[in-house]
Amino acid sequence: MLKRHLLLASLLAGTFAVTACSQQTEENTEAAVESAGDDIEANTEAATTEAEMAAQEAGNDIADGADTAGAAASNALENTGDAIAQGTNEVVEGTASAVADGANAVADGASDVAADAEANQVSEDQQY
Repeated sequence: MLKRHLLLASLLAGTFAVTACSQQTEENTEAAVESAGDDIEANTEAATTEAEMAAQEAGNDIADGADTAGAAASNALENTGDAIAQGTNEVVEGTASAVADGANAVADGASDVAADAEANQVSEDQQY
């Protein structure tokens, strides 16, 4: 009977030990799950912050690129305007020069005709 009591006491002690161990394991598991949840939340917040910063930097880069492109387009437009003005001035100068040359030629021709007319004067009776 003593053996039975010892065996029964051992079983009860073992059951209590397992129950206590199971309770400790359950508490440790809950703590680990909570810790993992906290870690996931912290990592998610950090990733979100990094993504927001990256998006803002990308937006700034795009804005800078647009500013640069706008400045380049303005410069190109200004250069085009300058080239058109210069070409127009050259055409006007060339036209004015040609007109002046033509006027000088007409004046020279008129002078030649007048000189010929004086040199070859016809008497009045021979004029029409």
